[in-house]
This record gives sequence, structure tokens and C-alpha cells, in this order.
Amino acid sequence: MKRRSLLQLLAAAALAPPVLAEQARQPRPERVLLLLELRGGNDGLNTVVPWRDPLYRQARSRLALNDALPLSEGLGLHPALAPLEPIWRQGRLSFALGVGWPVPNRSHFKAMDQWSAGLASGEGPGWLAAALDQRGAAGPLLALGPTGSTSLEGGRALALQLAADNLRNPSPWLLDPSLASGNPVLRRMLELESAGARELARLQQGLQPLPAGLKPPAGSLGQQMALALRLLASPQCPPVLALSHGGYDTHANQGPRHQRQLSQLAEALQLLDAGLAQLRPRPQVLLLAVSEFGRRLQENASGGTDHGSASVAILYGDPVGRQLAHPWLGRYPSLGQLDSRGDLIAGLAPDALYRQVLQSLWT
Repeated sequence: MKRRSLLQLLAAAALAPPVLAEQARQPRPERVLLLLELRGGNDGLNTVVPWRDPLYRQARSRLALNDALPLSEGLGLHPALAPLEPIWRQGRLSFALGVGWPVPNRSHFKAMDQWSAGLASGEGPGWLAAALDQRGAAGPLLALGPTGSTSLEGGRALALQLAADNLRNPSPWLLDPSLASGNPVLRRMLELESAGARELARLQQGLQPLPAGLKPPAGSLGQQMALALRLLASPQCPPVLALSHGGYDTHANQGPRHQRQLSQLAEALQLLDAGLAQLRPRPQVLLLAVSEFGRRLQENASGGTDHGSASVAILYGDPVGRQLAHPWLGRYPSLGQLDSRGDLIAGLAPDALYRQVLQSLWT
């Protein structure tokens, strides 16, 4: 359990003790949300590309893409995402356009807090933790990335982390809460840690093998997606899984760096799509991929782009094309109308995007 989650659970314990033992008896969820955090600030302009807009090429003499894959409405896809084009045409992939806060913060730390909380203030519990609390759901919420996800923390349900290293090196020991009988705060901490360890052990015991013929792509994201598929095949799958993919802070030499990141992203989504096609039975799945901000319209002198504002979010899964707009949610920001800092003006706030995703998933 992450330190922030533990402290917030302790603070709330007197009012509403977190759900612990009940979580082990939850049935297989009918619907599962996968949150994929693209960390560093993904360049939305070179992900979903306004390739027909002359202002795009004027601002990016070196970075403008000449080989974007045309989709519709003058927008195209970065060629590294070409493996996803068939999924897009089949209605299982969509893009939210112009996503960002009205007054964006260019600090990675503050921006990530804002996205995690789903509030411009960046304060409070994670937006997914709060959403499960509102539904009275038990959880747990499970992060598969190496550093966890604060979007899952601060609610009543356990926020846990199960990375690939945990599978190779399980925790060898666990302190008995009764040893802290004279210290109620310490006892409560040990109870929560013990409950989390038991829940992780239960989830690991229920892991299923990958569907036949599938091989995870190299890299951390491929490993996380393979683990997500094994959990989705399990009768104990949590209702929320969080993944992360770093490396999107492309201040310099953006061309090959962004190409590499998006190639890894496409391979991981391909794996997910191929795996879900083979899993029977399985829950309905919706994946939302977000980044803490976009990049500037104007390229810099180092062949990269600096921190900006509005970007794109990626939507994949069963509800896409039925309850969420396909192929576009929101509108692409105007390249001719920038804010006072020269940034794109967002038209879809993250909290509004979250509400639409949750409504699509749970209704």
C-alpha cells in the first residue's frame, strides 16, 4: 500500500473504516476500467495530427509529420500508431480532443496531482478512489506500474500495487498487528498492511496464464499489459487497474523519442485487443489513456517541444462506439487561437472527461 493511501485511510478510519475482509468475497466484476497514465506530457499534436493545417507546419518545420495516417476531419494518426488503425475503424478506439484544464499548470508534479484528483486544485483523494466510494464499491484498486498511481489512493477501498517485481520477489514476512496492541495508530497501520498483503496474495493465486499464442512486447508497459490480461481472466479481477508509461517529456530530439514511446503504446494496446478477443468469459473493458499536459505548438531549438496545455486522451474498449463518441470526443483546439502563453486552448476539462468515462462504464 502506498504511504499517501495509508495515511489518508488512517485519517478517515474514525468516520468510515475501510472495507477490508469483504473485498475477498466480491464476485467477478462485470466491467473493468483500465487507466493508463502517459507520464511526462504527451505531445497530442503529433499523436492525433492536424496534418492539413498550414499553421501546424509553420510552427514545426522539423517535427511536422508528413506521413500521418489520415483518419477523418483533417486529422491523422502518428505512423507509430498504425497497428491501431484497424481497431479504430472497427469502432473500439476513440480519441478525446483538446483535453486540459482552463488554466493549465506546467509543473509535472502539480499537473499530475490535478489529473489524479480530477480537480484543478490538485487536492483530495484520487478520482477513481472517490468514484468507488460514491458507488459503495469495495475494490480493491490495483496499480500495475512500478510507482503506483495516486488516482487510486485516499478512498475507503484498498489501493494496492502489484508490479512484475512483486511476482518475482513476493514479500517474505508480515508483522502481526497484535504486537502493537498498546499503540492503536500503529496497530491500525499494521492491520491495513496485513489486509493489503492478504489481498495481493489472493490476487496472485487467481492469476491465469496469457491466452495462447500471445507474447508480451519488450518493456515495462508490455509487462503491465500482460499482467492486466492475466487479471482480467481471473475470477478475482479488481474493478480498476492502473498502468503507467513514462518517457513522454520530449524537450529535445522528439522525433525518434516520441516514435519509440508511441510504438510501445501501440504494441501494448494490440496485445490487449488480441487477448480480450480470446478471453471467455471476461468482463467488459474500457481503457482510458491520459497525460498530465500536452506540448507547445511551437517546436524549440533542440528539436523538441516544451510543456504546454491541451492534449489528447485515448479511449479503447467495449463501450467505445456505443456510449462514447466515436471517433472523436470533444473538438480539436484551434491552432490560430492560442492563449496568452502561446498554448492551445483546452475545450474538454479532465473532470468532464472522467464523468463521461464513468457514465459509459457503469450505466
